[in-house]
Amino acid sequence: MLIKPGLIAEAEQRYKQADFSPTELDKKLGDGPMTTMTVPDKQRRYRQLLTQTGDPEKAEAGLERIINGNDLDNINYLAKGIRCSHSICRIQLKDAGSNLIGYASGFLIGPGVLLTNNHVFGKPSDATNSLADFDYELDINGMERSPVRFAFDPGKLFYTNDVLDFSIVAVAPVSVAGARNLSDWGWLPLNGEPGKADQGEYLTIIQHPGGQMKQVCVRDNKLLQYVGNFVWYMTDTTAGSSGSPAFNRFWQVVALHHSGVPKKNSKGQTLTVDNRVWDASIDESLIDWIANEGVRISAVVADMKSAVGTHPLVKAVLEAKAPPTPEELKTFGPSAPKMDSRGGNDIWVEQNGDSASLVIPVRVPVPWYRQDLPTLIAPVPLPPVPVGSGAPALVGLNTGLPIESVTINQKTLDSRPGYQPNFIGTGKFAVALPVIPAALKSKIAPLIKKPSQSELKYFNYSVVMNKDRKLAFYSVVNIDGGKQQDVGKREGDVWFTDPRIETKFQIGNEFYGKQATFEADRLANPFDRGHLVRRLDATWGSTVPEAKEHGDDSFHFTNCSPQFWSFNQGKQLWAGLEDYTRDVLLQNTEKGIVMNGPIFDGPDAAGAKLPDAGSASHKDPSFGGVKIPKYFWKILITKRSAKLSAAAFMISQRDLITKIERLHEADVFTELSAAQVHMFQVSIAYLSQLSQLDFGSLAQADTHEATSVGPRLIESYDEIRLV
Repeated sequence: MLIKPGLIAEAEQRYKQADFSPTELDKKLGDGPMTTMTVPDKQRRYRQLLTQTGDPEKAEAGLERIINGNDLDNINYLAKGIRCSHSICRIQLKDAGSNLIGYASGFLIGPGVLLTNNHVFGKPSDATNSLADFDYELDINGMERSPVRFAFDPGKLFYTNDVLDFSIVAVAPVSVAGARNLSDWGWLPLNGEPGKADQGEYLTIIQHPGGQMKQVCVRDNKLLQYVGNFVWYMTDTTAGSSGSPAFNRFWQVVALHHSGVPKKNSKGQTLTVDNRVWDASIDESLIDWIANEGVRISAVVADMKSAVGTHPLVKAVLEAKAPPTPEELKTFGPSAPKMDSRGGNDIWVEQNGDSASLVIPVRVPVPWYRQDLPTLIAPVPLPPVPVGSGAPALVGLNTGLPIESVTINQKTLDSRPGYQPNFIGTGKFAVALPVIPAALKSKIAPLIKKPSQSELKYFNYSVVMNKDRKLAFYSVVNIDGGKQQDVGKREGDVWFTDPRIETKFQIGNEFYGKQATFEADRLANPFDRGHLVRRLDATWGSTVPEAKEHGDDSFHFTNCSPQFWSFNQGKQLWAGLEDYTRDVLLQNTEKGIVMNGPIFDGPDAAGAKLPDAGSASHKDPSFGGVKIPKYFWKILITKRSAKLSAAAFMISQRDLITKIERLHEADVFTELSAAQVHMFQVSIAYLSQLSQLDFGSLAQADTHEATSVGPRLIESYDEIRLV
């Protein structure tokens, strides 16, 4: 695989952020008992093991092995690994002329869907002529098995995320030769729960390094450290191959291998294992890696769920459990000899890949015929994405066409209906916009044409701006779970200032434009355009075009706040909470309301103590002339059991931005700590003190503990109280 130098550079930046020595940390962790596991860690791992095994005794035994660092395991551990290996394939990368240009690895994650890296398949055309080789390996006798080849079908499904470096693509259901079904190779079910492995545990990586036959590394991949959406582990001299799965000791996929930190010479040049200078023409498996980096499967699952979770193939992946195992898989694997019952033990037909042999016992090749095979349909070529268009490499869910950019008709802004207080119901179910206190009235940005008004009305949501901070006091959206439409993935390549208030009251591209492209160039500006009301929340309506128009309206700078990139994209953090609140409404096609906003500095005057701040200053730090909020809040409002129900949350990016004022802008990305972002469930009364906003009757609908007004740390979404 021709790995991109930029990908290695990004991994090196995260490595610097993590600030650890692989050798020293490996030595510190050792091979003994994992004494660093906390009680909540042990409880979490026990729940995972119990879910996987369904047996309390097996779960307790597994947890004991983890805690005690015991490498002994049941002999079926090896058989389970063999079964998992069937779903892993070599990818032959081919260009438009079907010329071989490299190799990678990938694996099936559900019926007809394969996972690999974005730097393997960055766009649909990369997969169109490429091939997946299953069973490219040695058998138990050391003989090479015949690989079975399948084509890809990106017109049916293709989705990619360059930040998390993963792509999913549909695979043809029948092999190229027409003799085998893809279902014979099963799949590796993905578990979206974070923390499926702990520091010091050994991971197992099954791979096709450099396009070689399938290999396994079972010992030299000790998990060293989690950093945001990525995980670091030790490597050996054979390294890993792009697109390989990394397993924990219970054969759960915990990471998608993608890159690492290479050894370099005094000139800063990357070196190979034989001490040559590496360049992009040399396969990545020959790099002398210091440490390997994988993308956490929990982050992959969260992004898939958020971006394309309604696609039938992706939905099947997200809901997939262990695949049904054909009888031949239990002992031999998908290409095992199959005995003809008519021939007894003296004569049989043995199928191997796309061929078969008549064993008498002398093996003579004969044709192999199958009846009622479905017709293999070649992938439909996709129109190319224009070079230099800046459009992300994404494909529409149903059309197979490149994603359209965001479009907004600002000439009709004055006719937008905005947020509807009676959306859930009238009377006791009506929810008014938050009230800004008299002491802050002078900070409200007025409408140019109607100076006595301040509400900026959009499709399905409204915003009121703080003209001093150039950010929203709040952004409030109506969500109709029964009218959600699948309009495909959209990225904010175009954002708009709102002409209804003065431009000087809005933060626009003069700040965010330091990023060369959306979600890129973190060295210049590590702050994303963070949606308050996100696109998916506003994307509902009677028709798909109407829903798209509503969702696109969320790309106004008034609905935007600077969020550190790992905070904004952290699928277990801000985006994870967005998914959670939306899923609550979609599950039962309910109507609901979500309020969002930043918390501006100075809330100590209101008498409330900020969570996780300790003795730190409450003043928001500045970057590029903009004051960056340390905290954000969100309230989910629904109707439950004929009552109004409200749950309030806060998420902190304090640890990520505290030092930005003391750093040169060029050093921010490399120097900022990768400390954990914290999420809290809080009472609405407590949130009102911090934000200085009056939420009216919502305090009586609060689901938080009545006796607590302080923050409660949330480490998993099952700890959230909605009733």
